[in-house]
Amino acid sequence: MSESRPYRFIVVASQCASWVVGQVLRVRYDIRVHRPTGTFDSRAHCLILSPTHKSVLDPWLLMIGLDFPHFRNVLPIRTLATQTFVGRLRWLRWFKPLIKIMYRLEGVVELPPDNNGNGFHGERVRGLLGALSDGDVVAIFPEGEIWRKRHPPIGEFAPGVVYLQRKSGAAILPIATWMSQGTWPRRRYVVQVGRPVHIPEDLDLNDGAAWLRKQVLRLEKEAKQKEPLICST
Repeated sequence: MSESRPYRFIVVASQCASWVVGQVLRVRYDIRVHRPTGTFDSRAHCLILSPTHKSVLDPWLLMIGLDFPHFRNVLPIRTLATQTFVGRLRWLRWFKPLIKIMYRLEGVVELPPDNNGNGFHGERVRGLLGALSDGDVVAIFPEGEIWRKRHPPIGEFAPGVVYLQRKSGAAILPIATWMSQGTWPRRRYVVQVGRPVHIPEDLDLNDGAAWLRKQVLRLEKEAKQKEPLICST
């Protein structure tokens, strides 16, 4: 069911405010975005952003990496986010009521818990399918968690993004993120955007996820190859 116009206005206004306030993160992060010519130059509809996950700040860093005209062309962005916090993120449980409010204001789609423990099922991305049917841009981190290892640089992809693409018909925009080691006062955060893709129809969900991961691994290599140039500017 489509959401009300007033709520959609609140989401867009909130995301614009977050873009403005989020610029303060540039004090800590040197953010560089590399994208194909024409990407985000016009209003985007029914597009699935599929970035890798390096930090809890990824949604903000990706957002403020775009200049405002390009950012405006993808609004509103409906991001799939967890409502359970485990591992290093356990401390966020103390702020869960506040996080719920932020989720609502920002138009975040909460990931239902996998109570059955049976892995992926379509119910988990139903909210994103609804957003796509409204013509929105959605974002899903296919690794499903923050990936902190250097080798391999990208974790395995869950099949949800493939299911989402096939049910909606929307194109996937693969995005690789690269972050330098923890240096002070600033860390480099490089975003390499690919061209929209569709998963080959002859692949099942798991093989489709592996295929998409290969595309993103190529983008990650491109981001690292551009690192010497970034250091010299």
